[in-house]
Amino acid sequence: MDFPLGVGDKFKSIITGATYVLKKIKDKMMVLERIDKKSQLLTELSSLKLFYKKEEKEEQTKSRNGTLNFEKRRYPRFSVDLPVEYTRKDLIVKQGRVINASEGGLLVCFPEQMDIGQHLRLKLFFTSGSELNMMEVVNQVVRMDVYIGKDWRDYRTGVKFVDMSLEDQCTLKIFLSTLSSP
Repeated sequence: MDFPLGVGDKFKSIITGATYVLKKIKDKMMVLERIDKKSQLLTELSSLKLFYKKEEKEEQTKSRNGTLNFEKRRYPRFSVDLPVEYTRKDLIVKQGRVINASEGGLLVCFPEQMDIGQHLRLKLFFTSGSELNMMEVVNQVVRMDVYIGKDWRDYRTGVKFVDMSLEDQCTLKIFLSTLSSP
């Protein structure tokens, strides 16, 4: 991205297709708010370059007709776009993106392949109102798909929560409930 960034600029996630408006810039960190104002995320400039495409100013918001999909899942999933840090056994911290979340687990895009059954320590970052929240949880990999984009490869990995504090469970539940309210 070799263009100036400004508050009000619109960006589209290349992973989820969700559109965000740039709300605040401080140093290399930015706050993006989903166009429907249902969620905000905090991201670094480097993540913005990797995972988002700037939309042209003249582009109009197009109306979309959705399809209601009833799933036989224990917990409903919510589309999100959140930064996550993860460590494997080697304790080297790396970054990924959470693209959907539920009370039972996450769908995470990692830059590397994971093994089914492998345990990962994740730090999940999200906003709730004006508050920045961070949760540290242990997850187990339950599935993995490879998604190949134009210039990159992504490992979409389903993980379930195996060790989460009661406080973090409540925080996650509250955050997810804000995504489901009209």
